Amino acid sequence: MKKILLFVAAIATLSSCNFLNMSDPDAFDESKFYKTPEDMESLLASSYEAFREANKNMFFVTEMKSDNATTTAGSSSSGMYSSFVNHNVMSSNKIVYDLYTNLYQTIHRANLTIQHVNDIKWVDENEKNRIEGEAKFMRALAHFYLVRLWGPVTKLDHVVSSSAEAAKAIRNSEEDVYQFIIDDLKSLTTNGGMSNVYAPGSNMYGHASKTAVYALLGRVCLQYAATLNHTEAYKDAITALKQAEEIGGYKELTIPFADVFNVEKKQNAEIIFAVQYKATESQSSPFAGYFQIKSGQTSMASGRGFNIGEPNLHNEFDAQEAKDGRWDIGIASYVNKKSGTTQYYTKKYTDKSNMVGYGGNDWYELRFADVYLMLAEAYERDDQRDNAIAYLNKVRTRPGNNLADYNTSLQDAKYAAQYSDLRAAIFHERRLELCFENIRWFDLQRLYPNHDDLATYMRSIKVVDFAEPTKFSDFKPYEALLPIPYNETYLNPNLGQNEGYTSH
Repeated sequence: MKKILLFVAAIATLSSCNFLNMSDPDAFDESKFYKTPEDMESLLASSYEAFREANKNMFFVTEMKSDNATTTAGSSSSGMYSSFVNHNVMSSNKIVYDLYTNLYQTIHRANLTIQHVNDIKWVDENEKNRIEGEAKFMRALAHFYLVRLWGPVTKLDHVVSSSAEAAKAIRNSEEDVYQFIIDDLKSLTTNGGMSNVYAPGSNMYGHASKTAVYALLGRVCLQYAATLNHTEAYKDAITALKQAEEIGGYKELTIPFADVFNVEKKQNAEIIFAVQYKATESQSSPFAGYFQIKSGQTSMASGRGFNIGEPNLHNEFDAQEAKDGRWDIGIASYVNKKSGTTQYYTKKYTDKSNMVGYGGNDWYELRFADVYLMLAEAYERDDQRDNAIAYLNKVRTRPGNNLADYNTSLQDAKYAAQYSDLRAAIFHERRLELCFENIRWFDLQRLYPNHDDLATYMRSIKVVDFAEPTKFSDFKPYEALLPIPYNETYLNPNLGQNEGYTSH
């Protein structure tokens, strides 16, 4: 079947979805599509939907590529799954292609929204500003994933409407893409239509708020500062993250860790921005089934054995953590009675509430625990040690954690031997708090921005991995980035290919 470039693709047929309480945009006749505010709401929803599809594959290239996770899915589909832990991903890998495609679909639909938002006669100007603002947020979010996963990528700030223009597309430098993302997000800080927060349970929950804008801007500035050596951007990260804390109105973690991930309490005050799912056949979350072990039942769905916890992650939880709900929810143990082996899995996305196996868990893209730990990291890198420790402690001492604050913990010889370096302590805390949330790979990028250093770290990890014993020793520096999908380089040779990969 002949492939066409993503950049000129029309809006793809969407599955029936009401995850943002909006209509399916394909229900409209195209000739009438951009005529009413409701049409624009639907067009915006299609951008959220595309990102929702991208998110279903994100864990392969973030958690499973990192030191957090592996798979027991073996070499099914010609290694499509296991290649992420074996480190032999090829440009023809369907998961890589689907992820790349869905992220650019997110951008394309956001750009359509931005292009046509002024074609509508608006009664409420704030509604127009909100829709445009949310579209820019989604455009920035998708570009941010692209630049971190592929490095130089094509920056799309408008709708590409001709095949001739698409055929001339080139990849922009990481510097240019980051600046574009930062400019988009900064422009939203004065957007009069976006609310500071959207309360859990409201019909606007799930939309991007200004708190989400500031939290994402802080995350972008932090990554930009560390990976491109723009150390001045640490202060920008601090400013944005502090603003997220201020306008979000959530200055302490008051919700126990287990409750944050309880499917019955998924709309809670710690969540800043969530990718929403419902426990129905067409809108369910796949992660309950994806992330459980194949030989044991932790949800109502059958286990796929993806994203299974690495022993070294499990072992990083100290003795005190074993009494902590975060340990039990983050990475629990399962003893396979047939083989006698111990396997590890996360309970963050389990859902036994729906007997037919359709997971209703949301995916948390941004939450305040991450904001506090990003502030701890940014303050530490900016030589503000006391502030860094204060934000680290906000997470360590949250309700139900049963952990001492940082300075008290240093009195324990084992903890002090590993984490007397404050930066090491912060990344340790990030790994435990945020495991299986598609964050670890990007943390490793900031810790080891030089690809050779990242490869050295990955190869230094000493574990006996029950599924893939060569996972870390085979890691190569060029695998810090993903290959550009073959379909794209075939149709547009101008894109080129990332070093180390072949275009087939």
